[in-house]
Amino acid sequence: MTGVLNQVMRFFAPAPAGANRRQAPRIDTPPECAVFFDGQRYPLRNWSALGFLAGPYDGGLIAKQRCKLKVHVRQDHFDIAFDAEAVIVRVDAVGIAGRFIFLPPDKKRQIEAYFAHYLAPAR
Repeated sequence: MTGVLNQVMRFFAPAPAGANRRQAPRIDTPPECAVFFDGQRYPLRNWSALGFLAGPYDGGLIAKQRCKLKVHVRQDHFDIAFDAEAVIVRVDAVGIAGRFIFLPPDKKRQIEAYFAHYLAPAR
């Protein structure tokens, strides 16, 4: 009976907001990680397999705009660099957030290994 009650309570609970509504967990990155728009470097604050947050940002991209970017993640034993395409979701005082619409297939294994490593349950 308790299981059914918990399911009913979850069904009627308000929708999660902010970071809790994300479809993929984000990983915070060290200062040497960055994204590049039009040759300008912006520190990568965090990212997931679906998107990124970089900043501070002082460029000209706006929400809903498609763009090409370079992503460079150097963290622990990972050194991943790739070109991508994204749709900008938000530009504000925190920075610029985007959702990936293209990631290179040849980097897929590296990206999957990265997230598997950082999202693995603690032992």
